[in-house]
Amino acid sequence: MTALSVEERQELAQSIRAACERLSPEERVRAVAYDGDSQHRGFDTELWKVLCQQVGVTAIALPERFGGAGYGASAMGVVAHEFGRALAPVPFVATVLATNLLLAADAGDRLAGLVDGERTVAVALTGDGGLWRREDVTVSAENGATGWTLNGVVRHVLHGASADDLVVAAVAGGELALFTLDAAGAAVAEEEVLDGTRPMATLTFNSTPATLLARGGAVEEAIADSVDLALAVLSAEQVGACERVLEIATDYARTREQFNRPIGSFQAIKHKCADMLVDLELARSASQAALEAFDVGPADEKTWRASMAKAVCSEALRNAAHANVQIHGGIGFTWENSAHLYLRRARTDEVLFGKPSEHWDRLGAEARIV
Repeated sequence: MTALSVEERQELAQSIRAACERLSPEERVRAVAYDGDSQHRGFDTELWKVLCQQVGVTAIALPERFGGAGYGASAMGVVAHEFGRALAPVPFVATVLATNLLLAADAGDRLAGLVDGERTVAVALTGDGGLWRREDVTVSAENGATGWTLNGVVRHVLHGASADDLVVAAVAGGELALFTLDAAGAAVAEEEVLDGTRPMATLTFNSTPATLLARGGAVEEAIADSVDLALAVLSAEQVGACERVLEIATDYARTREQFNRPIGSFQAIKHKCADMLVDLELARSASQAALEAFDVGPADEKTWRASMAKAVCSEALRNAAHANVQIHGGIGFTWENSAHLYLRRARTDEVLFGKPSEHWDRLGAEARIV
């Protein structure tokens, strides 16, 4: 694995930020997230293809034998950070989770369409899309005369409605297994979501044909590792969003006047902004620690670092988003203002792949401090 230099990290971030600013400004984000057609609502296909084909966001951490650059998790963190700042409506976190599962299952031949953005994939793991636990798998698999079939329902599948392919965790003969199938084979129902940039769907499998990728003890380890990586990448998105929220809040505090002086001169506003900055730096450190565990180790700290990052970054973004609305006052609640867009993202990310309280519990168990 090759590490990005400081200059390369900066160049990558600048390229992604420029693409998002040019192709996905706030008006475009709103249109895609809330006014798009049902199948692609919340998914900016044009932006995604540009980022995949011209910047290489999906290939940046893939092994070179699959056409990737092999830069590792920290490079994905750079990408995710910029997506978080822009609230980019693209399936990056879902793609990270899926590609890692496919690699773990020795199914690298299925990555071709994903790398160039021509196809997308969604992952169905637990029945409610929350914290990964084997006992929460709700899909069963049977091997009949015509091959494997799946039965069950999975809710809150990230980017499930727009996916071309699915990777599904199921119980087969008492063992955990991974399957893949064309998304057209499942009954897909788009869900009403708080944050339109995080579209989700309910998938129903009714004797649905699927292809077995892997089964047995190694599958559970592969899923746990892939979910931890997705948590680390998600935390980088949260840091990017938190950073942008602080910028929006301080810019408004400098320009909005009350009693003939900027509101940023009032101590109550100063305290809110200072708290946001402290939370941001804590979140930044937690996220980087989680990403580095996948690049340089120690490998046995991946799980607790990922949970720490998810808990710390979720709380930091939630608190910052709420403070930003308060700093903006009444205008922060209006549809025209960006404050509520980041609040929606914060509240959605807070529960995605497990609530902060669940991850604090998991962190305590992993670190053996409770």
